[in-house]
Amino acid sequence: MTAPPVPGARSVVVAGGAGAVGTMLADRWRGDGNTVHVLDACSGDDIRSPGPEAIAQLREADVVVFAVPEDVALAAVAEVGPLLRPTALLVETLSVKTRFSSAVARLDAADRDRGGSIVGINPMFAPSLGLPGRTVAVVVHRRGAGADRLLEDLARWGARVEVTTADRHDRLCAAVQALTHATILSFGCALADLGVGADEATALATPPFTTMSALLARITGGTPEVYRDVQESNPCAPAAREALARAVSRVSAASEGDADDFTALLARAGVPLGDRADGYARVCARIFEGLPS
Repeated sequence: MTAPPVPGARSVVVAGGAGAVGTMLADRWRGDGNTVHVLDACSGDDIRSPGPEAIAQLREADVVVFAVPEDVALAAVAEVGPLLRPTALLVETLSVKTRFSSAVARLDAADRDRGGSIVGINPMFAPSLGLPGRTVAVVVHRRGAGADRLLEDLARWGARVEVTTADRHDRLCAAVQALTHATILSFGCALADLGVGADEATALATPPFTTMSALLARITGGTPEVYRDVQESNPCAPAAREALARAVSRVSAASEGDADDFTALLARAGVPLGDRADGYARVCARIFEGLPS
């Protein structure tokens, strides 16, 4: 049930509000006493061609959220932008930021007087895990008071906000998402090729194997469209997968070499950890301690 409006409360429109991210944001704004309208394509509300009722809601909105696929968001931004008040905030929740950032730049070039803040957010976690204490990547496409208030909202909800640029976001997400998922999926495919199943492997499973198997279960039990989007949509993802393939070749070469070759491989592999190596080692120890016997 929607909470009654409070002084300073906003009108929020969430396109794609039936999805996991849209629902999470809608619930948070409702909890703050804001009025939230949900538009969802499954109910006939297409943000790319909004009907009369949706247009009226968009014109009155203080915040509009695109919790929709990238192709929908790119098509909708040019249609919805002129409907919004100059003080309104537009929020996108895409996992890739560079193409949307370019679209905003083209709009701004065509109309330098265009107002309103535009911000991209990317929750770096499954919404089912809950927002408090989790990282939310933020890209400010167009600055303004609305952007500042969104950052305040996220902080009040307990999120750990990491403000970055669109280019840096996509480059880092190719490493922390695309590369990670590709590694885990490759592990599963390799097990299948080796003919080693869980029933047989569990008898001798090491803590690293158990951890990798748990990650594999989480990904393969998820929504295929979500994980495909991580690999397909990020323009930096192909380079990440190519780096993974080269790395496997390096492991093979070092394994066929002498002890010094493998020592050098371990040193190279540890370089990205930098001064955080000891901290990550402690995290690993805690994970292993929590694994079932």
